[in-house]
Formats: sequence, structure tokens, C-alpha cells
Amino acid sequence: MIDFTNPAAWNWTKKIIKDNLVAEGRGAGWMHDFGEYMPFDGVLHDGSDPMIAHNKYPGQWAEVVEEALKEVGKSGDDILPFMRAGTGTSPKNTRLFWMGDQLVTYDHYDGLHSALIGLMNGGVSGFTMGHSDIGGYTSVKIPKPSPIEYIRNRELLYRWIEMNTFSDVIMRSHPSNIPLEDF
Repeated sequence: MIDFTNPAAWNWTKKIIKDNLVAEGRGAGWMHDFGEYMPFDGVLHDGSDPMIAHNKYPGQWAEVVEEALKEVGKSGDDILPFMRAGTGTSPKNTRLFWMGDQLVTYDHYDGLHSALIGLMNGGVSGFTMGHSDIGGYTSVKIPKPSPIEYIRNRELLYRWIEMNTFSDVIMRSHPSNIPLEDF
């Protein structure tokens, strides 16, 4: 994990973003993932309490991206990074949110229904630009005799496409984590 309380680490991260994601023109945006994992037992450069820093980390992760993009003169019209982690202040530095890695099911615990709930809750909380992975992401296939198996099927994918058509600001999909098992 990057210790954003260390100015050298902050500047190193901005350099990576500017040199490898912006200057090389690798695309119009990226999934700026893993901003939610500041460990509770971390030892930070500035000596701050990692339990307090934990909740600041998603905001710092977004802020370092926004600062790097401003330094190279890129606006929201040029590049669209997106995140799944955030704090109450994140919308000022994050252009787009994604609901995370839903299970390839219809349920409200972690499937299609949960993505819709997340989008609505995010919208009324100020996270107005959001989307979910079409079809979900997390598949599970535990060898027999276990009855646990969640594999993306065509019907779920179609229902998710329908939902995202009317609820999301972008439509984005990728294979599940077990792509060879998808319908």
C-alpha cells in the first residue's frame, strides 16, 4: 500500500499516473482500484494513527489522481478514472464511481439488486456518477460435493444490461473471475 502521508510517495504516485497512464495515452480512463485497503496496523510516515488514516485513505487515493491530472492539464472531458472506494468528500475528486465486484446473482445481498441499491444510495449521497459491472463479476465454483456454484448466465447478463441502460452513466462489462465458465 502507498503511504500518502509520505510526500515522496505522493509525488511518486503522481509521476506513475502522469507518465504511464496519461503521457503514454493508454486510454481514456482506468479503474483506479484498491483505494479502500489502508491496513489498521500500518506504520505511517507522519506517525498518524492508522485507524484514523484508514478512513482518509480513499479520499487521498482520489486526490492524488485529480492532482496529477490537473498538473498535466487534463479535465473530466479528457480522462475518466473511476473508483469503488470513497468518503463523504470523494465526489469533489472522483469523476465516476463503480459499485465494486458484485456476485453473478440477482440478489440484494451482493448481486444485481445490490448494484441498483448502491447506485440509488450513492446518488442521494452525492455520488451522482456511478455504474456497475454489467453481469456482475464474482463467480464461485467450489468442487463437488459442495452445492455452492454461482456462474454468470445469459439471462442474468441480459437483465443487468437492461438495468444499466436506465440507471448507469456508462455501460461497462468484463468477464467474470472465472470467464471460461460463463454461459
